[in-house]
Amino acid sequence: MHLGYYEDLPRIKKEFDSGKTLSDEMVVNMEWGAFDCERRILPLTMHDNKMNRESVNINEQLFEKMISGMYLGEIARNCMLHWIDRLVLFGGQSSPEMNTQWRFETAYMSTIQADRSPRLSATQHVLEDIMDIPAGSTTLADRQMVQLICQAVGRRSARLAACGLAGILTHKDLVAGNDKKDCLIAIDGSLFEFYPDFEKNMMDALVELFGEKMRHRVRFELSRDGSGLGASVIAMMASKTAQQL
Repeated sequence: MHLGYYEDLPRIKKEFDSGKTLSDEMVVNMEWGAFDCERRILPLTMHDNKMNRESVNINEQLFEKMISGMYLGEIARNCMLHWIDRLVLFGGQSSPEMNTQWRFETAYMSTIQADRSPRLSATQHVLEDIMDIPAGSTTLADRQMVQLICQAVGRRSARLAACGLAGILTHKDLVAGNDKKDCLIAIDGSLFEFYPDFEKNMMDALVELFGEKMRHRVRFELSRDGSGLGASVIAMMASKTAQQL
């Protein structure tokens, strides 16, 4: 998971030969997925810790593990198992599917969160037909609780992503004062494109941090194949600068 932004060369502290650059700006790849591998800042829960311990890269990419679609389903599964073990969900009934690591996919969370049917029938289908929870074990209250779990995990992902963006916006002086400083943030990925309310939750978090002005100052835009597109834009700008020089 990557975050890139334009930075003025004088503000980059790392030493390099600026005389060899073709521009007074540089694209910085934040590699923010690796933020807080020391586990001192991020609000990790017991479910995050369990997922991290059982991952192939323990104590690495912790920020990514809290916000990436690759991991959200596993966090939600751990949370559901926690309540199953306490006889709160499904009368304590689980299944081999629910007990299998990575089997509950983030796509299932999207289906559950988008379910607006009176009896949450789409949620029931995911739980009973896909995850093999015994038929009849999922009451309406169970399905409502599962939906709340998915909403909480998805909302936290969006809000943490917004916190990372807030740091860059502050660093670039795009949030201070009332002068108009518009910012376009291009985002690639299925979470932003498909997960219900993901963009809204990101914007709501920025508004909580900086005020209503952010709804007019910041604009999110879907950019498919963002990595490839970004590399193409950088190459084009470098080529044009070289021609001018």
